[in-house]
Amino acid sequence: MDKRTPREIEMGDRVLESLARSIGELDELIESENSTENFVMNMRNPNTVRKTSTDVNKILTWLRSKNRNRDICDIPAAELNTYLAQFFMTVTKQNGEQYEPNTLKSIQCSINRFLAEKGSNLNIIEDREFKHSRDVLLSKRKLLRQQGKRNKDRRADPLTQNEIDILYSNNFLDGANPKALSNTVYLNNSMYFGMRSRTEHVNLRWGDIELKETSTVEKFLELSERATKTRTGVTGETRAFAPKMFEEKGNPRCPVKMYLLYKRKRPDKMLTEDSPFYIGINRKPTGDSWYMSQPNESMGKNTLGNIIKLMCEGAGIQGRKVNHSVRKTAITTLVHAGIPPTLVQQHSGHKNIASINNYSTASINQQKGMSDLLSNFSKGKTTDAAEEVNDDLGGLENVLQQIGNYEFNNDIINNMSAKGLFTSSTINGNVTINFCKE
Repeated sequence: MDKRTPREIEMGDRVLESLARSIGELDELIESENSTENFVMNMRNPNTVRKTSTDVNKILTWLRSKNRNRDICDIPAAELNTYLAQFFMTVTKQNGEQYEPNTLKSIQCSINRFLAEKGSNLNIIEDREFKHSRDVLLSKRKLLRQQGKRNKDRRADPLTQNEIDILYSNNFLDGANPKALSNTVYLNNSMYFGMRSRTEHVNLRWGDIELKETSTVEKFLELSERATKTRTGVTGETRAFAPKMFEEKGNPRCPVKMYLLYKRKRPDKMLTEDSPFYIGINRKPTGDSWYMSQPNESMGKNTLGNIIKLMCEGAGIQGRKVNHSVRKTAITTLVHAGIPPTLVQQHSGHKNIASINNYSTASINQQKGMSDLLSNFSKGKTTDAAEEVNDDLGGLENVLQQIGNYEFNNDIINNMSAKGLFTSSTINGNVTINFCKE
C-alpha cells in the first residue's frame, strides 16, 4: 500500500513527467545533431569523400601491419609524426609497386582533411611538430622522380579546329539526328558557358538557359549558373557576368540555331523550367519529337560523362579527348587570341587569374612551327618560320605578361595595404596605379 500523502504523490508524478520531458528533449537533440551532421556530410563532394576514405584506410592498414591498431585521431603529435615519416618512406601499392610522387602528396592531404573533419587540432601540413614527416615525404618524392617514377599525364588535350571539322563531317556534330544534336548542344554549353564537370551538366535544367535579345534584336542565350566546383554558394562569389552565346546568322553551326532546333525537337512537357536539359533519345519517335517525354528519362550521368570521348574515338581522333577538352579548347583559343587574362577569367569562371596560366601553353600548331624552325636551321635554310612562330606566340606571350604584371601589382597592393597605405581609403571608378619594380 502506498503510504505517501496525496501531495507527495503529486510531487513524484511531476518529477517523473519532468524527467520524461528531459529524456525526450535529449533524444530530439541527439537525433537533430545526427541529422545535421548527416546533412553536412551529404553536401560534401562525393569524390572527395571517397578519396579521403580510401587514403585514410591506407595508413590504417599500414598501422595494423605494424601491430598498431589505433585511431589516428588519438595518436599524440610526436608519435603520429614518426608513424607518418615511416609510412611515407615505406608504403607501396598492394602489388608492391611504388606510388607516384603526387599520389603520396595527395594521401598526406587526405589524412590532414580527415583529422580536421574529426575535430582534431593537428595539421600535418603546417604544424612544426610534423616537419620531419614532411621532409621524409619530400625526399621520397624526389627519389621517385630520380628513378623515373612520375604521375601519368592525365591532362585533357584541347580540340583543334580541324578536329571539330572532322566531327561535323562525320555527323557526330550537327542537327541531322537526335544523337548528333545532343552532342552539339553539349559541346556548345561547355564551350560558350565554360561548364566544367559532369555534375554541372547533370544538374542543368531547361530554365537555366534563357533566350534573350539585345537592343539591336540580336538573339543570345544566357546561363543562370547553379553551384559549381569552385563557386559552391558558401562565400557568395559569382561570375563577373552571366556567360552568353550569341547568334551568328548565316553560320550553319550557329549555337543559338542549334539550341532552337533542340527546343523544337523536345516534347512540350519537357520545356518547363525544372525539366532536365539533357533528355534521353526516343528510339520510337512520334511526330516532330526526337526525345523522351518523362523527367525520369533524362540522359544518364555516364552517358553525359563520355560524350566527347566516344565522339572522338568514333571519328578516329587521337589524344586524350574527354569532356574537359571542350572547356580547355575555349580557354586556350581565347588565350592564343590575346584576350586579356582578366576577361578570360571572367568567361571561364576561374576564381584565381593564375589558373589561366595552366592553359597558356603552346598549341600544336605553335609547337610544329618551332620544330620546323629548328629543322630549317639544321638544314642551313633560312625561312620566315621565325616570324610566323613569333606572330603565333604574340598573343600567348602578351597574356603571360599580363598575368605576371597582375600578380606582381597584386602583391604590392597587398603589402601596401598591410602597411596601412590604403587604410580607411575609398576608391571609386576605374583607377590605374603604376608601380616600379625595385
